[in-house]
Amino acid sequence: MSTKSGKAFDLGIFTRLYSRSKPYRGSFYFTAFLVFFLSIITIIRPEQMRIMLDEQIPNGDYTGVRNTAIAFVLVLLGESLIQFYQTYIANKIAQKITLDLRSELYEHTVKFKLGYFDKTPVGQLVTRHISDIDGIAEVFSVGVLDIARDILKLLVIIGFMFYTDWKMTLIVVLPIPLLLYATRIFQQAVKSSFNDVRNEVARINVFIQEHVTGMSIVQLFHREKQEEKKFDQINKEHRNAHIRGIWAYSIFFPVVELLSALSVALLLWWGVKSALHFEMSAGEMLEFSMFITMMYRPIRQMADNFNVLQMGVVNAERVFGLLDTEQSQSARETHREVPIKGDISFKEVQFSYVPDQVILNGFSLDIKAGEMVAFVGPTGAGKSTIAGLLNRFYDIQSGSLTIDGLPIQDYSLHHLRSQIGLVLQDVFLFSDSIKNNLTLYREDISLDQVKQAAQLVGADEFIERLPGTYDFDVKERGGMLSVGQRQLLSFVRAYLQNPSIVVLDEATSSVDTESELLISKATEQLTKGRTSLVIAHRLSTIQKADRILVMDKGRLAEMGTHQELLAKNGLYKKLYDVSIQR
Repeated sequence: MSTKSGKAFDLGIFTRLYSRSKPYRGSFYFTAFLVFFLSIITIIRPEQMRIMLDEQIPNGDYTGVRNTAIAFVLVLLGESLIQFYQTYIANKIAQKITLDLRSELYEHTVKFKLGYFDKTPVGQLVTRHISDIDGIAEVFSVGVLDIARDILKLLVIIGFMFYTDWKMTLIVVLPIPLLLYATRIFQQAVKSSFNDVRNEVARINVFIQEHVTGMSIVQLFHREKQEEKKFDQINKEHRNAHIRGIWAYSIFFPVVELLSALSVALLLWWGVKSALHFEMSAGEMLEFSMFITMMYRPIRQMADNFNVLQMGVVNAERVFGLLDTEQSQSARETHREVPIKGDISFKEVQFSYVPDQVILNGFSLDIKAGEMVAFVGPTGAGKSTIAGLLNRFYDIQSGSLTIDGLPIQDYSLHHLRSQIGLVLQDVFLFSDSIKNNLTLYREDISLDQVKQAAQLVGADEFIERLPGTYDFDVKERGGMLSVGQRQLLSFVRAYLQNPSIVVLDEATSSVDTESELLISKATEQLTKGRTSLVIAHRLSTIQKADRILVMDKGRLAEMGTHQELLAKNGLYKKLYDVSIQR
């Protein structure tokens, strides 16, 4: 996704970014003072050299020469120490600001609706949280303060040069307009290159994240070579973007050296001429020579630092764009902590993920507290959508959805989801211990409670056989466990939540027969005494449900017990006949 700004420098974004330094404004101003102080004392060493050559050596004042030399070294050491301290504080401030910003960005992102993540590549979000925020850090550690230092140093040097010899100064600064023009071209070229690099980094992140996650598909369908070609193309574009920046640097720096040499040549030409007429001393020539070196260095650095500043603002624009994205679920929160019994009511609910593609079309249903209701139907009928709406992963477009007679929006999201135990077909486990995956770091759940829940669900046998038992690291996405074992852990996790409502979404569709028997036992334990919504692919697992609802094209097609629906000889009978033939 391209995010090039139409402005050369967006002052509004920079102002907003600068406001992030407010908690550390005292340290920031102190660092700015050090920068100002360093800029002022930059003329001391050249002036010391002039005094030594023009006044002390001709007069035989060797004590003065020694003292001046010692003072020269002390000034140099002092500058170095102040520079070190200023750099350290600036980088510390930058890291504190990025810590705050990254935490705020993550906190904001985790509140987004699931629909946002359905449409946004994970790699893009990773780039915003890592690379872009790292680029913002350079605004405070390098960009702003270094640009201020270079400008101040340049003003002090040129001002002192004019004060010393305005004619000579006008001669040696003749190449400066050419340098400023070259700097402008360089700055634009590098900015364009930087934008391209950032965009290609995001593309690489997206590609690698998707293909590492889906590596089994790549290998299963023998797509290694084709995917390598795609990655090579993205990688080449990333390389080319970098090379364009390198090309700009490789031209700009020799131009700076050439113009610097031209200023020195003009100094020698005018200086020798002035010296012959006794209008300029050797000390002044040496002083001006040092000033030329010191003058061109900040100009060269300023171009680079201004690019850092610009690119930091571009990064900030992307990060603020994500922070300004309003995708979080809102709640009226008029009944935050009302206990939930489990009465659920859908009234003429209309919902679609994509406009003009209706998933639920005027869906109505009443579920009593403690009732077990099963949902079956063909793919795309809207079964899993019901689970998503109940957890407010998505919001209905029209109609009403109430729990215990209260609109679902009246509950805070935290309270609502704490009362709903959700078991999905695709179980997600973090790279952590079994205990932490079950408790999710809740301090009010003890290890004894975890073991008791695992025993009730039937997961304790396989856990006790693992090295480290409940401290066993399941690795990324639970890759060290089988599908059935991961599914059992998801039941334990839901049981530990002690929910009032349980939603099982295709919980047995991907497991073998042996695991299905264990999960049937787990289902009985989890649903006992709770309102239960079971979305099933295998009809054999839902025959004990109080009611079975047959969904078709977003509507309720049939409803009844297993035997009643078989007797109707309708859609359920067809689905059942197909299932027993497998």
